[in-house]
Amino acid sequence: MSATLVRRTLLTAVWMVAGLTATAGAGGRLVAVGDVHGSYDGLVEILGRAGLINSEAHWIGGDATLVQTGDLFDRGLEVRAVLDLLMRLQGEAKDAGGEVVALLGNHEMMNLLDYYRDVNPDMYVTFADENSEKRRKAGYKAFKSYWIGRAKAAGASPPNFTDEVKAQWMAAHPPGRIEYQEALGPEGRYGAWLRERPVAVVIDDTLFVHGGLGPALAGMTVEEINQRAAEELKTFDNARTYMVEHGMVPPTAGLVSVLTAYRELEIPDPALAGLADVDQWLIQSPDGPVWFRGAARWDETEHGAEIAALLTGIGAERMVVGHTVQAGGRIQVRFGGRVILIDTGMLSSVYAGGGPSALVIENGVYTALYPDSSETLDVDEALPEAA
Repeated sequence: MSATLVRRTLLTAVWMVAGLTATAGAGGRLVAVGDVHGSYDGLVEILGRAGLINSEAHWIGGDATLVQTGDLFDRGLEVRAVLDLLMRLQGEAKDAGGEVVALLGNHEMMNLLDYYRDVNPDMYVTFADENSEKRRKAGYKAFKSYWIGRAKAAGASPPNFTDEVKAQWMAAHPPGRIEYQEALGPEGRYGAWLRERPVAVVIDDTLFVHGGLGPALAGMTVEEINQRAAEELKTFDNARTYMVEHGMVPPTAGLVSVLTAYRELEIPDPALAGLADVDQWLIQSPDGPVWFRGAARWDETEHGAEIAALLTGIGAERMVVGHTVQAGGRIQVRFGGRVILIDTGMLSSVYAGGGPSALVIENGVYTALYPDSSETLDVDEALPEAA
């Protein structure tokens, strides 16, 4: 009999982040929610539908476990509200004997690396305050000082900081932009919390991970995956801090500027040695846990045994992933029940036809939950055997 048919009386998850072990709370009901992308209303709607929060968005889920599989960030406008909600619910759930497990996705990683490619610029204002203009002026002054210093070191004439240059810099750093970066830094309110989150967790017999488990992770435990991701983030944080302090990049520099400056060094700086293999970092690699798309796109016949072997190796029977938006906004089952895809395009203003959804696992039954309907999923087909 499949292990999923055994009544769940205890849901335990153990992960390693920054060398510390943490344990997910126990409960007989598990709810998993995929990519949010700043859709606060969508998240509140589906959590209410799942019976986890009340009309005031406070936890009423008792000892249930909520797993959010990453991508709270980007595209939408209510990223801050989403973060505040999950951080608060984490404490409320714990007090009630439940658990909120928030995983890191590729968009969390991009933002923690100060790479804001998909940030909706209109979102920055939610981080602005009465001192925003003062910070912008100070930021532009630091920007000028950096480039004057670079020119002086190169024996060149100082740059001409025209009104156009200033206007371009200010446009790229609207009110709230500097505060956003600070809030996501290692010491920031959101940055500190996010750096404590794992990228993968196994609860009972199910692996939860944003992108998926691919060949690049074969042989690694969940603890090893999470520890390596945390170490890579720390390496970037330390390198960026060092480069800013030594005038190698401006204070608002992000991933692109850091890597560009590093690769331009004629003599490698020993303090930056950790950046040498940045292209192989799990948090950057297309085959890593937050970027891999094979679970959603691989041919099921060709890769069925491989998926089974990968899951067996990590101690799971199936995996639940987000990352790849499913057509029609419906949760999908692949690989004979080995893979469940739960990114249904919650931010419907960006993902046409999408909407909020949740996967509910209770007493061995897997249910796809939507705002106005639900569907029992068949996850116990003839599962392909591991090679």
